[in-house]
Amino acid sequence: MRLLRIQAHAFRNLGAEVLDVDAPFVAFCGANGQGKTNWLEAIAALGTLRSFRTTKTAELLRFGAVDALVEGVVQSEGMTRRYRVAWTEAGRTLRREDRIVDAVSWLRSFRAAWFVPGDVAPIRGEPALRRAMLDRAALTLEPSYLAVAQQLRRALDHKGALLKSGSVDGPTLDAIDGQLAALSVRTVSRRMDAVAQMAPHFRSFYKEFCGEEDAVTVRYRPQVVGDEDHRMQTMLAARPQEREQRRVLVGPHRDDLEFGLRGKPARAFASQGQARSLVMAWKLAELACARTADETPLFLVDDLGSELDPDRTSRLVRVVSELGAQVFVTTTDARFLPATVAELRVFRVEAGVASP
Repeated sequence: MRLLRIQAHAFRNLGAEVLDVDAPFVAFCGANGQGKTNWLEAIAALGTLRSFRTTKTAELLRFGAVDALVEGVVQSEGMTRRYRVAWTEAGRTLRREDRIVDAVSWLRSFRAAWFVPGDVAPIRGEPALRRAMLDRAALTLEPSYLAVAQQLRRALDHKGALLKSGSVDGPTLDAIDGQLAALSVRTVSRRMDAVAQMAPHFRSFYKEFCGEEDAVTVRYRPQVVGDEDHRMQTMLAARPQEREQRRVLVGPHRDDLEFGLRGKPARAFASQGQARSLVMAWKLAELACARTADETPLFLVDDLGSELDPDRTSRLVRVVSELGAQVFVTTTDARFLPATVAELRVFRVEAGVASP
């Protein structure tokens, strides 16, 4: 798939110009604070339907604006179509051509994966960060997972609120736990499938970036394994503790994604550079597994110079080119851009305005 043109209105500080980005490798250059990452974020909003910097819609809007939109012309599935994401106080609207579509339909025809500075945090951070990274990959591989993840989140929030109130009865909890048991089986199955698909690519890409370093591992660790009946029994057994602590103690929200390095947990032993390479290898594995016979999601990299040295940048460009992905990057210095790219399109960004 290829993003041909992009335009934004009242999104962050971006100007209203239409950018022609029909090139294999597109870079936004400029000083810090000028808006180059805002352009990358706008592309992410199109390709992933979310920001990699915030979950709050108000933070996406230009100061004083009541709505915003990002529009792109995309070539995918043998067609060229216009995609538009609009944000208002009433919520978000997705239009492909002139039709309103749901998120799953959108992501089946236009997708992206990203690598940004904060992405190294999951390796040494809390399990919730690694679960989010896994769920993002599972969604990129299979957009229908979005509905399962949203239903699970609502069920967990509902149960958590009832437990916190301290006045929920047994039958109500039985009903919610029945729903959670079914959703948990689907969630764990999708996560396991994603890791199984990605693990061989992950190991291969890590070796690509780190040469002859020892092999790495990645393993999904679900809290509970089993069918709905087994999960229901596990939740029933934990119910006294849940009532006492007033929080949900059993479910996929307690799972973990474990990275191993030289036979030891990467969370405790990985350096900053190793953590960066682990996440990059994971993101490239996500891209490789999401690729179909004719389509590869876009790949976005923020702050290229600070995240990757020239040698790793060259390797990244070669790998992504072989995967057939269109690449978008930001950098403070054009000297960080690879000289090996046959067709490189560069925009200078000042005060949100991007100029070729």
